[in-house]
Amino acid sequence: MKKILLSILALGITAAVTAQSNQAPAANAILVSQTRDGNVVTSRYKIPHNSGRHAEFDVHYAINKANITPAYSGNPQQIADLKDFMAQTKDTTMHISAIHIVGYASPDGNATQNDTLAAHRAQSLYHYAVNTYHPKQKIDTTHKTFKWSDCVAAVEQSAIPQKEQVLTILKSTSHSEAQKEMALRKLPEAWRYMTANILPQMRYADIEFDYGVDEFVTRTTTVAATEPAKPVQTSQPTNNNNTVVVDEEMGIIIATPRHESAEEKREERKSRKENKKQGKEVVEVVYW
Repeated sequence: MKKILLSILALGITAAVTAQSNQAPAANAILVSQTRDGNVVTSRYKIPHNSGRHAEFDVHYAINKANITPAYSGNPQQIADLKDFMAQTKDTTMHISAIHIVGYASPDGNATQNDTLAAHRAQSLYHYAVNTYHPKQKIDTTHKTFKWSDCVAAVEQSAIPQKEQVLTILKSTSHSEAQKEMALRKLPEAWRYMTANILPQMRYADIEFDYGVDEFVTRTTTVAATEPAKPVQTSQPTNNNNTVVVDEEMGIIIATPRHESAEEKREERKSRKENKKQGKEVVEVVYW
């Protein structure tokens, strides 16, 4: 019998998984936040829809019944677990991709009636899920009637009387399903054991969820430390006697006057006259 891993629920299936890694995040990762402490940068990424998870819940039925009885067999725990799971699906980090329901019937009795019974069990669990939790996803349903050969594993692990005889009957390939049941009924102690311990476990329907959860990955990287700004250096005088002095205390730049020789002044006046004759724009430069 397939059962949900309750440890997954205990840990909180919708709690986003956080991993620490220095590797580059996946291509579909989304940067959520980034902080820096000194030369260490911490980046947090979200990886959407990390699929591949699976959860199952079984509801058992009394013999020849298809209505859900919450107090029957192990139903109280399974129904409580299903309720917890559906509450978790409200978390925005969790994404259900598919829901399946399968109804089952044990091999004893009429084969046609068992097939109908299995289908009705699937439908009863379907209506329970839809009316109770209103899932947005489509729910697929199917059904199955177990064969006597499906009892082999359970019988091998049991303390059933006349085990070897029972296994011989179950594994037979020359007898029909009806003939196998008649042979088993001729072993009263073994039959009582099967009807009390093995066959009831084959009368159930299960609801299965395929889902994914957004995961969060934290990546730390070390970056080069920022170099301190270099102090501004005082420029050296040029050959033309223009000097720039940086006053670091006041934070201002002072330009000193440029002193021209008499020859330079004559050349400057001559150049301005020539430009004026040719119609060129004359820019007056004032020195102080």
